[in-house]
Amino acid sequence: MGLWLWLGWYITLILFQHMIWARFDLQKPDYAYTWTSEMTTGEVDGPATGGWFHARWDSWRYVAIAQHGYSDIKLATFFPGYPILMRIWDEATLRWIFPDMNWDDRMALSGVMVSAITGAVSCALMYQLVAERIGQADALRGVFYLLIFPTAMFMAQLYTESAYLAVSLAALLATYRKNLWLAGLLAAFAAITRPTGLLLFFPMGTVWLDHWWRGKDLPRHLLIPITFPIIAFFGFNTWLGNQGLNTFQAQQDFGRYFVQPLTLCIFAQQIAWMGTDAAGLVHVGLDLGLTLFATALCLREWKWHPGLALYGLAAIWLPLGTGQLVSQNRYVLIVIPMLFVLIRWGRNPLFDRLWTFVSLLLFAMYAVLYTQGFWTG
Repeated sequence: MGLWLWLGWYITLILFQHMIWARFDLQKPDYAYTWTSEMTTGEVDGPATGGWFHARWDSWRYVAIAQHGYSDIKLATFFPGYPILMRIWDEATLRWIFPDMNWDDRMALSGVMVSAITGAVSCALMYQLVAERIGQADALRGVFYLLIFPTAMFMAQLYTESAYLAVSLAALLATYRKNLWLAGLLAAFAAITRPTGLLLFFPMGTVWLDHWWRGKDLPRHLLIPITFPIIAFFGFNTWLGNQGLNTFQAQQDFGRYFVQPLTLCIFAQQIAWMGTDAAGLVHVGLDLGLTLFATALCLREWKWHPGLALYGLAAIWLPLGTGQLVSQNRYVLIVIPMLFVLIRWGRNPLFDRLWTFVSLLLFAMYAVLYTQGFWTG
């Protein structure tokens, strides 16, 4: 059922984006943040994404990494898991089917297809995880709430959301089934797909500690795979360093300064932007509102899944340590404990309909903005 729901969602979203592309022509520039006006006056795509309206903003960077690796320090802030899948899919299928297609366009198509495939996998895994952790009756609602979340449209674009969700959900499912070796390997790949994958050691470690606390010790050697995401994360960054690149330095090129005095200044400037521009009030307000919303729901989930809640809280607040609210609306999409709370609340028909109404309206707004090349997340 989860896969059929995903298929209907995907077809509907793609058709919707085609209609947006044909029917809408939004007035630029975009004033979502102080810097977006300068970046929405010309072409909306990078040089390596062709005309794909699924490829916006950072999408071209994943194409560049998939083609040439880390040839530019500004690419060092983007992790290789998703580009690896793009390159594999291109080499295995697309280069044989479309041998004469421009390589940039073909790699962009590969990214869109990888997102579609891993999006389907994410929905199947979400269905199973909810069935095992909350209840079979709630499983389809879990997939539905994932797909209608305001920024879930990123799961169909040339972005990392679907790939990361697929591997992190698989790691969580293996964790709660106490298959920590498999969970560790999956979490390691998650950690080189997005930095938040590093944090999967929280639910893995909590499962082991919970059994130790109850006197039902899991074997001590199962502590080893819990370290895999940590090893993968720092191993990748060490490899980058050996290439003369530095993730943290690259982050500074995007205005992200982790836990420095400048951090508070950046954060204050973004909050102040809400009072100077209507577009900023809406966009920055939603970034802030979704951050606080996800935080509150993770705290609510602590009673049932403390390790998972800690993973969610860290995934939300570590990016804020750079002073940037930018993309927080997208970052919270992968916060599974938040969705768990919504799924339980959704047993109430009134909440279910209200949340569906609110979430789908925001979903549609973000889909329009993204397709037209405006800043979305």
